[in-house]
Amino acid sequence: MSTPDLSNVDLSKAKLMKCEKCEGSTFKQTIMLHKLSALLSPNGQETIVPAAVFGCEKCGHVNSDFTQKSSLT
Repeated sequence: MSTPDLSNVDLSKAKLMKCEKCEGSTFKQTIMLHKLSALLSPNGQETIVPAAVFGCEKCGHVNSDFTQKSSLT
């Protein structure tokens, strides 16, 4: 999967994302862990699946936009 070229994107036209809880505008990458039951796991064993998300640097909150259901959950 290739990363799109965003070098010509005008960020002044983009909406600045803010924390839903404290209105902070800086985020850090963190990991959420999902427990996958043995019935759904490809190897038939209970598995923990890590998923990268962004948490607010100020309060640690993870916006709902960053935790939308994916094909893994």
